[in-house]
Amino acid sequence: MNPIRSVLVVGGGTAGWLSAAYLHRALGKNVRVTLVESKTIGRIGVGEATVSTFRTTMAFLGFAESDWMPHVGATYKTAVRFEQWNRPASEGREHFYHPFFEHRHEETVHPLPTYLLEVGDGISLMHYWHKRHLAGDRTPYAYAVFPGPAICDARKAPRFKDSDQWTIPTAYHLDAHKFAEFMTAKIIERGVRHVRDDVTGVRLDARGFIAGVATKEHGELTADLYIDCTGFRSVLLGQTLREPFDSAAKFLWNDSAVAMRPKNAPGDLEPYTLARASDAGWMWNIPLYHRSGTGYVYSSRYKSKDEAEREIRDYVGDRADEGTAANHLKFTPGRYRRAWVNNCVAVGLAANFIEPLESTTIFLIEYALGNLLTLLPDLDFEPARAQRYNRIVAQMFDEVRDFIVMHFVLSNRKDTPYWRDLTETRAVPDSLAEHLEFFRASLPLGERFRNFVFRERSYCCLLSGMGRLPKTSYPLLDHVGDDAANQALAELSTRSANLADSLPGHREYLEHAYRSAGVEFIG
Repeated sequence: MNPIRSVLVVGGGTAGWLSAAYLHRALGKNVRVTLVESKTIGRIGVGEATVSTFRTTMAFLGFAESDWMPHVGATYKTAVRFEQWNRPASEGREHFYHPFFEHRHEETVHPLPTYLLEVGDGISLMHYWHKRHLAGDRTPYAYAVFPGPAICDARKAPRFKDSDQWTIPTAYHLDAHKFAEFMTAKIIERGVRHVRDDVTGVRLDARGFIAGVATKEHGELTADLYIDCTGFRSVLLGQTLREPFDSAAKFLWNDSAVAMRPKNAPGDLEPYTLARASDAGWMWNIPLYHRSGTGYVYSSRYKSKDEAEREIRDYVGDRADEGTAANHLKFTPGRYRRAWVNNCVAVGLAANFIEPLESTTIFLIEYALGNLLTLLPDLDFEPARAQRYNRIVAQMFDEVRDFIVMHFVLSNRKDTPYWRDLTETRAVPDSLAEHLEFFRASLPLGERFRNFVFRERSYCCLLSGMGRLPKTSYPLLDHVGDDAANQALAELSTRSANLADSLPGHREYLEHAYRSAGVEFIG
């Protein structure tokens, strides 16, 4: 065996520091981890929302919530709230939620053997809800099967004070810049070498492997394994190794964003990420403890930079003054054909990018790192490991891409050229088209999605929220009883009401938690 003894992470920010922390934590002191971060290239720092996997990641890294949340202005995220995806605000306010769900066995009933292929570990309550919906019950799907929406409406925290038990699954909002600063300090303390310098070149050996990374002041840095975290520039994978990039622009039309950091809205903090459809894309609002992260993702074919900035400033209103900066970004959705080439693995924006509609940017970083550890090479760099890794991460990207495309495909808006063109001429991946064809006849059934964040119930949130439900219920329900499902739905309704009434307010809880951690947060 010829084990890896050194890793060089090129690039800082969330991707870089998570990569360094992950690898150092997993591989221990037997592997030297170095991170080189530019002195002059700023961090993008736009993505500030996570999905529920981030709780597990931070626990794996050895950080309790009290260790990190107060230092980065973090808040809780129970769901994404979608507004105006079916019609503009001028035609009436509307919304639906996509929450984080319980484990599947807690949302199913078991009238049949669990080994049946399509039933799996029970029949999901979404099918019973759908049957009741077709019979006239107008309780929205997410409200019927999970307490999250009621808690979001009440702006409550997901747990009680001084309790180590979660009442519902949750994720986080965080200040990306402060998170990178926190991770920098903590991981350096643990032994990761930090080099502040600009990369000036990359040297390849005769095989096409990376042999060294040249820097302006520290000379050449070498390692056995190189992690490219250089963002959209993709210095190692894209520029040096010239790996082909497969654009997803024909499926995802948005190619621009403008981001701001205004004050929070009055009142208690929303425990959700807001995604509000607009004239040529959608706007987000992410409430942090000390401010908001707000922006507009749009298509430059339908909206200029100046028009987009005016629109987001109108939305923000007096939460921002004239001095509040607007950060403009351009991007191409898609992925490099291979994220792992020879002795280089790209992580984060250097490998792929999907617009942040479901907060998947950090999740794809977590997923890449978990699979890299699983398939960690030795110095022989057997191609089969890279091939397996590339297939797995490409499949995950494509599935997440399809789920994001589905938001636009299902929309009923036709009030602007952007929305009319989207609904009439948008290309749809073949993999998604197959799902959509089935969803016209049935809600998801045993799809076995690879994506353990967005499962069958997530697809049902979109189908129900967009008014695209099948016209008939799951036929098997005509042959099994409804009593167990009706009881489960009634218990969920009671639980939702009780939690919305008794949980502490979101800001109230965070103020208590921050004080208990002995941290006075400074924004």
